[in-house]
Amino acid sequence: MVSAALPDELRRFILSNIASVPHLEALLLLHATPEQAWECLAVSQRLYVSEYVAQKLLDELYAAGMLSRTESVKSSKYCFQPSQPEFAELISRLAKAYRRDLVGITCLIHSQTDRRAQQFADAFIWRKDV
Repeated sequence: MVSAALPDELRRFILSNIASVPHLEALLLLHATPEQAWECLAVSQRLYVSEYVAQKLLDELYAAGMLSRTESVKSSKYCFQPSQPEFAELISRLAKAYRRDLVGITCLIHSQTDRRAQQFADAFIWRKDV
């Protein structure tokens, strides 16, 4: 259960912007080293995911305005550089909160994933017309 001490704006940010724990881990990895440009392979090795998964995570975070991306002939590189200044401040606060309440924040992220999965499953329930 997420701590009651988690501010509402952080809770809203998580629920509306963080799709999964791997998304959060990738975001916080790049947040911790904003001056570094990360390739997908390096991120995949740090997060213990495939390079394909790392590419997908980074592309989605880039599309959400959390990261910048530079393209080269060989690969893309990503940096922590939110498109909105308020994102930078919220993500810094989220990084601190995650260090204090990893389980609670993880449960919050999983609760939204579970809800979406249940809603999807419910769409396939056969109902008798009354």
